[in-house]
Amino acid sequence: MLDVPAGLEGVVVDETAISLVDGSKGDLSYRGYSIDDLVSLPFTEVAGLVISGDTGHDLNRDLHKAARLTGRETAMVLSLPETIHPMNMLQGLVPLLDESDAFDHFGPAAHGLTIAAKLPALVATFMTRAPLTTDAKDDYIERFLSDIGAPVDDVHREAFEVTQILQIEHSFNASTFAARVVESTEAPIQNAISAAIGTLHGRLHGGADQAALEAADSVACPADAAAFVDRCIAEKTKIMGMGHREYKVLDPRARHIKRIADTLTRGTEFENTYLILRAIEDRFTERMAENNKPLYANVEFYKGVVFRALGIPTHFFTTGFAMARVFGYIAHFLEARIDSKLIRPAAHYIGPAVGSRSGQSGLKAS
Repeated sequence: MLDVPAGLEGVVVDETAISLVDGSKGDLSYRGYSIDDLVSLPFTEVAGLVISGDTGHDLNRDLHKAARLTGRETAMVLSLPETIHPMNMLQGLVPLLDESDAFDHFGPAAHGLTIAAKLPALVATFMTRAPLTTDAKDDYIERFLSDIGAPVDDVHREAFEVTQILQIEHSFNASTFAARVVESTEAPIQNAISAAIGTLHGRLHGGADQAALEAADSVACPADAAAFVDRCIAEKTKIMGMGHREYKVLDPRARHIKRIADTLTRGTEFENTYLILRAIEDRFTERMAENNKPLYANVEFYKGVVFRALGIPTHFFTTGFAMARVFGYIAHFLEARIDSKLIRPAAHYIGPAVGSRSGQSGLKAS
């Protein structure tokens, strides 16, 4: 019997120089730089590093040139009913965005960077249900926070910037691999990004932050968290945001997100939610240790309360993820295009033998 790894777990499908996920040590690096060092840099500089491989390549000025939607694009966004999930809006509209000459010097990445520049405006316009009429702020992070009406003080700015840096890239995750599959067909970059965004929407990928926060909302106070965890374990109900396929120890991104969540929510109406999440994590890790199955929080677990404190509605959480991960998609598209080959894996057939149903199907020879 052929051993087929479920979900391609452990299967090496290609090489990459973009990021390294060291699950045994709990390390993540972009282009050889640890995220522990990168979180202190501007988001647009880290995004530039991921795409180009060069330090000091800050994309802020380039992204500002295409930061606003055209009238046609704004009309497209506002023509959609509010009932459409924001991630479906992004997946559908990304291939329809106008190109910008602001990125002509980026070659094959030009249209992808146009999309990256406009994603925050797409999200803000759909969220506020109104055209963005104010001048675009020069700074990428402050621009989005201002467009959605969130505070732009140092605490809120750092919370969003660090969170976004941690989400830019994560090797061959499901949505990035989807982008590389699309690239291998020689489809344009906007199609690859659209497919990746559709993949990111999944509850087991980019949607775990919303699910983790909804779980916390179902617990009244931190003191009730242990009973909640025990019930989930007894009923074999998955606690979203806990555990990660790649990390055998604590997800290094979770450590930074937890610190941000603590600082951002302290003394606010969101503090109780943060304390509930922390109590859930404590009880869950305790129970897993008892069973010799160490599982820890991943980047999604505390991210939801950070986004809520920033004023981002729950069903828009994953759009924030897409706004960051798009730079990783672009980097992988460019890397794969250097020596591209159509991705077409083989399948192990387990159906009936050929001819075994002869005379039974009702099919007639012509």
